[in-house]
Amino acid sequence: MRKPQGRKPIDRVFLRYELTIMLFLALLPEVLMLVGSYFWIETRIAHEMSFLANATARRADNILKVTQANLKQIAEKTSAQCDLDAIEFMRDKVFKVMFIREIGIINDQKLMCNDVKLFEPPVDITTLEQTAIAENDGEIALVPPMPTLQGGKSILVNYRVNANSYVNALIDPDIFAEFHDYVRLGEISDVLLVREDGKTVISLGSMSEQTLPPLSETAAHVQYYNGNLFSIYKSADYPIYAVVSATPAFIFRNWWRDAFALLLIGGVMSLTLGLLLKRNRNNSSLLQHELWQAIENNQFCIHYQPLMDMVNNRCVGAEALIRWQHPGKGLIPPLVFILIAEQNGMIRYITQWLIDHIDTELGDFLVQHPDIHISLNLSPLDLGEDGKNWVSEALLFRQIPHQQIIYEITEHTLMPKHCQVGKKIIQGLRNQGAKIALDDFGTGYSSLSYLQRFPLDYLKIDKAFIDSIDSATTSSGLIEHIVNIASSMRYELIAEGIEHEYQMHYLLAQGVKLGQGWFFAKPMPAAEFMAFVQKQNT
Repeated sequence: MRKPQGRKPIDRVFLRYELTIMLFLALLPEVLMLVGSYFWIETRIAHEMSFLANATARRADNILKVTQANLKQIAEKTSAQCDLDAIEFMRDKVFKVMFIREIGIINDQKLMCNDVKLFEPPVDITTLEQTAIAENDGEIALVPPMPTLQGGKSILVNYRVNANSYVNALIDPDIFAEFHDYVRLGEISDVLLVREDGKTVISLGSMSEQTLPPLSETAAHVQYYNGNLFSIYKSADYPIYAVVSATPAFIFRNWWRDAFALLLIGGVMSLTLGLLLKRNRNNSSLLQHELWQAIENNQFCIHYQPLMDMVNNRCVGAEALIRWQHPGKGLIPPLVFILIAEQNGMIRYITQWLIDHIDTELGDFLVQHPDIHISLNLSPLDLGEDGKNWVSEALLFRQIPHQQIIYEITEHTLMPKHCQVGKKIIQGLRNQGAKIALDDFGTGYSSLSYLQRFPLDYLKIDKAFIDSIDSATTSSGLIEHIVNIASSMRYELIAEGIEHEYQMHYLLAQGVKLGQGWFFAKPMPAAEFMAFVQKQNT
């Protein structure tokens, strides 16, 4: 048997770029892992930023509510007038509220007293911050950190008593820094507490109010602006916003910190995949060479799976299943070598071998039993890209009558690529008396209208659908649908993969008469098959 000359173009292309393709496939896991990990880090940081911004806004709400409530009590009790009772009352509030540093009473822009003492003369607070009182618009106002009499800077919360009088509290800015422990603030991002007019109240980090996106209640909680990632949450009760930001450089640093481990993992995966690809390619080339030897040295064998008339419990045929008897690896199933045979132009030689040996093993038997049919699988390449019906030619000078052969094809064979040539050859086989079965029906993508274009006799129900028959309810909507399709198109059904008696009874109830599977018999050599027919049909 002569080998075909040369390689197929696709094979030559693969060999030419084999190293590039293998390198690409080997590096692909590492690249995907690194890219995916960057987006994962970015998403994780965005979640942490959202948590921090939301928590900061809620914390600001709580601090301002507590401060406002206490200042209101002082205003109602003192009417913004200083005396010993007022000082004592303010001192008690400072003692009880840990984040309030100081409470004072202001009249006409002068600090009259605080929780420590009465000022004589009153302290002109305009020398500390000219705009402080001007910022006090409304019942409560939040003033950015400013120098105080105690030194350092504090946030001012002013509560208006009347047109010229206020009670104010100094808040420790570090009260907001407690979130460092929860979200590693110094490592991951910057935090701002910003008034609605854009003025910063608290700044933890290097971000400034000039870099902020527009503040709006309807703005997205997480957004990119001028290249930076922001998370923004508005206070529920006050016109202030908590803003958390992260620069691309910061996100990259966090990603790169984890990338070393990922590079190691990805490197191991890539190396492993590369070795597997090389081994697989070597194995494929070796298997291709061994497959030629198998064809030339007659290393194949045929097992026959009986086809049963389930109504009369008679054997009416068999499916010829080719096996490779590898001298070192034992029996190799067709799923392993058929694809290689198709890719390298060897499938016709294997089909030729199959037809030759069916004739040798069962030719006389089939002539003596004209009611027995033999089915064999055809590859799309068996139907001849050149339009030549070489399958019919393979049967010349053979004993097997065409009328006793069923050729099995798959939906892939009927695809447009093979459509016109395949249809012509299939029709030619039917004209000679052979029958055509569509194997694994329902597992492909062909529409019913498309299938109707082809001359078919049988639809084979795939084992996956047979497995869907439930032993308890003995029902399968899929089977019923397939039976209806076959009936409407006047095809006979063959059920394959029957393993249980309840499956057979259900199929019979649906009108399916032909079946095969381990419930009846496993695939067997020719001699055992002939004995099986004699015993079963006697």
